[in-house]
Amino acid sequence: MKRIESVKNPQVKQWKKLLMKKERDKTGLFLIEGFHLVEEALKSNISIIQLIVKENKAIPATWDISGIPVAIVTEDVMKTISDTETPQGIAAVCEQFLYGDIDWTRANVLLIDAVQDPGNIGTMIRTADAAGIDAVILGKGCADLYNPKVIRATQGSLFHLPIIRGNLREWIEK
Repeated sequence: MKRIESVKNPQVKQWKKLLMKKERDKTGLFLIEGFHLVEEALKSNISIIQLIVKENKAIPATWDISGIPVAIVTEDVMKTISDTETPQGIAAVCEQFLYGDIDWTRANVLLIDAVQDPGNIGTMIRTADAAGIDAVILGKGCADLYNPKVIRATQGSLFHLPIIRGNLREWIEK
């Protein structure tokens, strides 16, 4: 475990940049915050690059974090990288993920077209997950899947089902 105390630390600056779509697209990484989202990520098979924990916050004993680098940070650092007003004190840097092929002839798919509100996208993904939908396809003009507000609104559902960005006309033909 390494300790980071300065908001001017290059690693902190890099984490903060992940709040911007341009940096997420460039690096293929995204940031998640909060105990529930980190736990859902740990249960899934996505790659967690770094766990970020505020000093004096305990990592739940039930979490298997073996092999994941952990950074202990100050409250100021956590506030700097957080997209929320009151951070829970835990975050993770994750790799963006792609899903394998799906049997599209039998799949129940939610197609979302040009929905720009991140909260609405996240809620639709969460609802699709609860309803047993097999996949979600985000069409042109939709908010970025890895936008912090989308991620929070999914409540972890983005780790449960395939979510693909693409041209809806092409996907409808499939």
